[in-house]
Amino acid sequence: MAAHRYRAFLCYSHRDSAWADWLHHALESFPIPARLVGIETGAGVIPRKLAPVFRDRDELPSATNLGAKVSDALAQSANLVVICSPHAAQSHWVDEEVRTFQRLGRGDRIFCLIVEGEPGASRWAGREHDECIPSALTHRFDAAGNETTERLDPIAADARPGMDGRANARTKLVAGLLGVDLDDLRQRERRRRRWNVTAAIAIGFALLCLTSALAVNAVIARHAAERRQKQAEDLVGFMLGDLDDKLREVNRLDILESVADRAVKYFAALPSADMTADSLSLRARAQLKLGAVHRDQGRTDEAMESFRGALSSSDELLLREPGNPDFGIIEAESMSWIGFVDWSQGRLDDASRRFLAARDILLAARTRRPDDLDLLDRIGAVRTNVGRVYEARNQIVEAREEYAKVLETYTYLSRRQPNVSSWRAELGYAHNNLAQLAMKNGDLESATREYIADLEIKRNLYELDPANNARREDLVASEAFLGQVLLACGENAAAKLHLDAAMDGIEALLRIDPNSTDWLDKAGSYGWMHGQAARVLRDRTAAEKSDAASIARLTLLVAKDSANVGWQRKLAQAQLENAWRLFQLGQLKPAADAVEAAEGALAKAKGDGGDIATQLVDAHLALIMGDIADAKHDAAGASSRWDRAARASRSAEASKDPSAEAAWIRSRLRQGSVDGIGNAAQALANSGYRHADLIADLERFGIDVPAASPTSERIAQLAGEISAQASARQLNW
Repeated sequence: MAAHRYRAFLCYSHRDSAWADWLHHALESFPIPARLVGIETGAGVIPRKLAPVFRDRDELPSATNLGAKVSDALAQSANLVVICSPHAAQSHWVDEEVRTFQRLGRGDRIFCLIVEGEPGASRWAGREHDECIPSALTHRFDAAGNETTERLDPIAADARPGMDGRANARTKLVAGLLGVDLDDLRQRERRRRRWNVTAAIAIGFALLCLTSALAVNAVIARHAAERRQKQAEDLVGFMLGDLDDKLREVNRLDILESVADRAVKYFAALPSADMTADSLSLRARAQLKLGAVHRDQGRTDEAMESFRGALSSSDELLLREPGNPDFGIIEAESMSWIGFVDWSQGRLDDASRRFLAARDILLAARTRRPDDLDLLDRIGAVRTNVGRVYEARNQIVEAREEYAKVLETYTYLSRRQPNVSSWRAELGYAHNNLAQLAMKNGDLESATREYIADLEIKRNLYELDPANNARREDLVASEAFLGQVLLACGENAAAKLHLDAAMDGIEALLRIDPNSTDWLDKAGSYGWMHGQAARVLRDRTAAEKSDAASIARLTLLVAKDSANVGWQRKLAQAQLENAWRLFQLGQLKPAADAVEAAEGALAKAKGDGGDIATQLVDAHLALIMGDIADAKHDAAGASSRWDRAARASRSAEASKDPSAEAAWIRSRLRQGSVDGIGNAAQALANSGYRHADLIADLERFGIDVPAASPTSERIAQLAGEISAQASARQLNW
């Protein structure tokens, strides 16, 4: 040890700094038994204290190599202690520190503390992101510093709930660092216990009567403690159930966070021996609730930490009772929430694996509980998630199959229990999902009918309970989606009516909680749609106001979580609509600035390859870039960008989407090619698509605008009927 300045180097992701704080103190303050001090082991002479332990408290630089300070500390450390978690497994710097230490030839002096995640999870489908062991720990390095095929199995202590626990994990680590058997460190405790036993025997007779009385009291106290724990857990169950539902109705995220946080801390303080299956189940529910609140607040990293904690709790439950369907439901819900985060950050493949695994777990549980309606509800929810990933990948057949089963599920549930408003709301969303799929597949009449079915359900639910913010939020979404499809069909006035209602509703919600990320997301998304409707109706003031508000809100969200690809894409759409408005006003420089902002946001929205929505935004973005270049008399620049728009809009994934076909027609017109344009425009008209921007371009380039098709006439009739109903039933937001 004399050759080394530090007893150990503490290696960790800075997202695990709380664990690093604890471990650093736990190692340096560990009381090494005096009888062991000075003994020489394979790890050197046992010291009085395990100090100093090196811990780098600074974030590592954004370079590709470790800093001189860290490299020097590694060289001067006798041991490496790695805090293992999913954060560590994904950390470039943790990997580099382990590899550097191995290249020093001290791979046998690496010790691990598992604090979160699951060792070996990288080999399990759908669980890859739970892996906690950094890849550099899996193989030994040779004397030349090259990685070999020889497996490396470092000593690991496990501080996770239900495993070693913190105290035992610390003792295991110290035993490894000192090179002694774990029992050697425990002998002092055993000696103390033997002395206590001897003393107890010596005075036992004298205290026999007293201890008998105390024993009775202890039993009474234990029963009282168990009763208090049961009462506390019943209260936690209420807080996580009925109270949580009521608070969500009024969107009190602050109280929801406090309730869930207190519940999580209650279980963290509970001794491991007292953690029954019921306690573990409640802990998992509390972790899921806290994660959901953090997600709603835009605190994605904290949300993911809570969701992974819930998954760890469910894993422990399933180890106790592998066939218990209740525990399988918790596992499925945990995986679904993690899938949501994967999806929001553009990892569609990971999200798909999570959702499919959750679906299969729930379907297996249903074989044991065929009459459990709540379980059927959960299956409907996870099938919706599966369908949305299929939809994003443009796997239309697979998405439609999932959505059809969702519609069947909630139709059945709503008939069985018509007073459960959440199931009726999900029935509306099942129609909404089928509408979006029909729209992307070029069937605008079916899309309109499905959106109207959704809207009628949501209106009825809202009118039954207008004080319920969840019902109001549902109705806002339905108004916006119907407005969007009517705008695509050229029903501009009707579209504006529904988008007006959507904006009025979301503004009313934001007055209740201006910081709700869900409501800011909706306000930003519906805002640019509202701006587009105002633009095509030549209401310049309303268009400018809507564009500015939409951009401001989406910019605020992106600042909260720049890794959220959905928010980045929506910001790109808002900037794109703003650019069209500015360009049509002849303001080229501001339009070019808006395009640049849109392009920057879109670049961050492509995730693991991008989905169809991202591709379509890219096509429309290239179109206006070409128009701006053309206005600046840059013929070559205009031509290349219009060509990019044509290629993006005609990609195989987007070929059936009428918005993609319209972008292709508009780009080809600008390139001077009119072959086949009339037929393509007629096909769009036959589907009901008559967006004002396409009509304006056809007129501008001298192409006959197709007459309204029978489909368009039926859509116009539907729009008139639903708009008349809306006028007759004025909403009081």
